[in-house]
Amino acid sequence: MAIYDIAVSFAGEQRQFVAAVVAAAKVRGLSVFFDEDKGNEWWGTNFIRQQRTVYGSQTRFFVPFISREYLSKAIPMDELSAAMMTAVRQGDGYILPVLMDDVEVPPELLHPQIHYLRSGDFSPEGLAEQLVQRVGVATSAGQEPRDVGEVVQEAMSYRMPRVIPPDFSKYELLDAAFEYLRYQFDQALPQLESSGFVGWTRVSGEMLKVRIERQGKTAYAIDIDKNGFNSDDQLNFIIGGNSTGSVNSSNGYATPYFDRDAGIPKLKMMDFSVFGSMGGSGQTYTKEELFNKLWNSIVDRLERG
Repeated sequence: MAIYDIAVSFAGEQRQFVAAVVAAAKVRGLSVFFDEDKGNEWWGTNFIRQQRTVYGSQTRFFVPFISREYLSKAIPMDELSAAMMTAVRQGDGYILPVLMDDVEVPPELLHPQIHYLRSGDFSPEGLAEQLVQRVGVATSAGQEPRDVGEVVQEAMSYRMPRVIPPDFSKYELLDAAFEYLRYQFDQALPQLESSGFVGWTRVSGEMLKVRIERQGKTAYAIDIDKNGFNSDDQLNFIIGGNSTGSVNSSNGYATPYFDRDAGIPKLKMMDFSVFGSMGGSGQTYTKEELFNKLWNSIVDRLERG
């Protein structure tokens, strides 16, 4: 597999300038993929379909020379230019764009954090020096060459809509969260004995009762009701226990939902005083995070006596 310091992409109208930059870069010791060396036509055209030689090559930087012609090359039919502009938009540090003359790249195509050079600021030799410096920094930092084809394929992976999976069920998540909390309490409570506390859990119908005692006195009590507070798709939390059996009592409740941004199921917690705070504004947790938050609040209360 061939490994290059830089690989260049350009529209035919900029061939003369790019050739001068490539020649100056080679004089300065850089290995460069340049289509004339391979006997190919401008290698951006139909890049993915024709599987050109560079497709199986690696390079430390991919350098697209972006001109008006480059931007107008039938995007997105031209796979390479489309892929490179996608990578530029995404801020891929592997891409080092050179803006030709006074071309203005639309803001939606140029990531604000991407570093770029402008050809008008350098002679071909000066631009080659800049590339040498960038390659030197990357090499010293241990930046590995990347496969050109992989980068193109990544860039061409089109954004898909974030949707709730068709098999997601809030009631299944509710059951799973309830059983998870029960299991974790069963595992954690016996460990309190080393600190002088005795803990136990009971399940009564749809309610999980958690009690912690010290010398025969209740140090902490919470009921977790799967019937909810004002809806049957919630976990309702009642600090101190629900001795009256009233469904109108609540110190907070958690509602299952699917977090489309994170791509995982979570619970949205409306906390009145479960975690020792007042007026919770709807923090979100996985079932694991919810137990950890709840357990830490219990330990805090036990420490305060």
